[in-house]
Amino acid sequence: MRVMHIDDFLELTESSGSDRMYDWARLIKEGRAARKAADGGAWRIGDLAALVEHRYASGALKRFAEEIGESLGSVRRFRWVAGAYDESARDRFSLSFSHFQAVASFDDRTTWLERAQRGGWSVDRLTTTARGATASPPAPHVAYKASVEAVAKKVSSLNEADDRLLAKAVRAGLADAVEELAGQVERLRARLHKAQRRSMSVAR
Repeated sequence: MRVMHIDDFLELTESSGSDRMYDWARLIKEGRAARKAADGGAWRIGDLAALVEHRYASGALKRFAEEIGESLGSVRRFRWVAGAYDESARDRFSLSFSHFQAVASFDDRTTWLERAQRGGWSVDRLTTTARGATASPPAPHVAYKASVEAVAKKVSSLNEADDRLLAKAVRAGLADAVEELAGQVERLRARLHKAQRRSMSVAR
């Protein structure tokens, strides 16, 4: 089977298709115009990319990206985000395209956009908050380790503190708090050693 060159395919498709509203030349013209728009034309390019994929053969999207002066990766991303929202959703929020992109993969994306608009969230805050809410909590044993590492880091920073500040902290009860911490650490260390010996005996 002979592989048809993309230029030949585009010419054949346009001459034989009944819908000439968006021929190749117009798609390119509108894509270039969208790139020059104040907002970068991400929505428009995404919608045009969907038309390109619907009407033309594999490889046309890359050709489209090249002809409008945009990277293929960006065009694919614009198409993906545009496909996640209908016109009513786009018009409903006065947020940037990046806000929409940040939660495009979420089932409850419009809920997150509502929160972002209501709270005046930045893209970074929306991304961090949405991902944090959907992230699986760490396993208990992993959380234990993280807690100990966090305390160790804080104690390490105290060791670098100025002596005068430490003297003031001692008067505020730091020494007593450190003694209490040391006692707790010794008790935990003893339990850990016991648990380690038990696991080693089971392994044998």
